[in-house]
Amino acid sequence: MSISIQTFLGPETDDLNHRFVHAFADLGFSVELHPESVLTESPPVGALYLKITGTPSRICRLEPDVPLLVAFGYGVSHSRRRRQKQRARLGGKSPCSYVAGSRTSAGRSPAAGAMQMLAMAVLAKETGGYLYADGYEVSVKGDTAVELAMQELAHFEKFNFDAYAHRFESWPPLDKDLPFTWPPEIVPPVTPAQIPVKAKRKLSTLFGYKFSWLHLPGIFFFIYFLVVTILYS
Repeated sequence: MSISIQTFLGPETDDLNHRFVHAFADLGFSVELHPESVLTESPPVGALYLKITGTPSRICRLEPDVPLLVAFGYGVSHSRRRRQKQRARLGGKSPCSYVAGSRTSAGRSPAAGAMQMLAMAVLAKETGGYLYADGYEVSVKGDTAVELAMQELAHFEKFNFDAYAHRFESWPPLDKDLPFTWPPEIVPPVTPAQIPVKAKRKLSTLFGYKFSWLHLPGIFFFIYFLVVTILYS
């Protein structure tokens, strides 16, 4: 299932790239933006690339020392009267300078989906804006959006954040005509299927039979009738 997010950037957009990275550091993440990215401009490829070099200690990782490359759809447009009416309808009240839209595909990695939501929330908080995502009734302030995004990260305390994420090897070009091969994914090890409890009990009953000397008369009696039956049949 894909997710669509709109961030109504507030007026505080100066030095946004630097403040964006610093805000992630305050949350326990070490991230880098593509060197050619400008957060108030639409990337030529329609995607925002992030290099993740560190995550909070509470988040599970298969390869904690390996940097990750994540991407999600990203586009920016100037706020116009039509956009201002839309923002007001969704509950936004503060001034808006840009509207940033983001969408990821259904096949995205869990890390890409989590970072998409957190990145768009950080943009709202750092600029004094609002965020609206699929499933929200109205838009929420930036600080609230960041809190909600961080709450969504709680399940990574049990599930590996980097499962099916791409290792970082190099930055993709921001030119659609230039080729780029995505590096391999981090694939979780295959765990053997566990035997259901009921099946285990049946197996223990079958193979865990304990012999007793009191069973000898019955065994001899059974063997005697078995031999007689075979000889006279």
